[in-house]
Amino acid sequence: MKYIKWKTLIITSIVCLLPIFLGLALWDKLPEMVAVHFDINNNPDNFAPKWFAVFGLPVTMTLLQIFCCFTNDIKANKYGENKKFEIATKWIIPVISVVLYTVTMFYALGRNIDIRRVAMLLISVIFIVLGCCMTKLNYVKNYDISPEKARKINRVIGIMMVIMGILGFLTLFLTPVFSIIWLLLLVLVAIIGIIYGIVVGRK
Repeated sequence: MKYIKWKTLIITSIVCLLPIFLGLALWDKLPEMVAVHFDINNNPDNFAPKWFAVFGLPVTMTLLQIFCCFTNDIKANKYGENKKFEIATKWIIPVISVVLYTVTMFYALGRNIDIRRVAMLLISVIFIVLGCCMTKLNYVKNYDISPEKARKINRVIGIMMVIMGILGFLTLFLTPVFSIIWLLLLVLVAIIGIIYGIVVGRK
């Protein structure tokens, strides 16, 4: 386990847990049931007990982050490091944890927050950042193909991700139905990317 980067794992895990202090500070003001999921029209459709919203969500995100760090380090040890991609992927969950937790807490306090726009903004930024990093990866997970083919596949997929990120950003200024259209388009783009990868990999 020497290749596991414990420093990054510990720091990012702590960041995932930091929002708990906000929850504790707001504890007396929070309702007993906190909205933790919303539909496309910003209406809450799933609730959780206050204790789970304050403690359970950060702990769950921390466990996901630990899994993410281990997975990244194992792949880096097997395929070689790509520092930009590693930094991007290892900070996705901590950023999501802090932003969405904060939004959830203040929504519970009655603040007028558009959850859809916050979520789409996060997703769009993630797609753009990961898409830019993808263009320089020289491997495709679970496929034994040459670095040249892998770079070609990852470059195309990376460009597609950046385009989807830009389109996602544009939905912030449109009605909620365009976010649904974006999700449907994302499924189509993912299928195209998979087919492209298979075709190029078999050439």
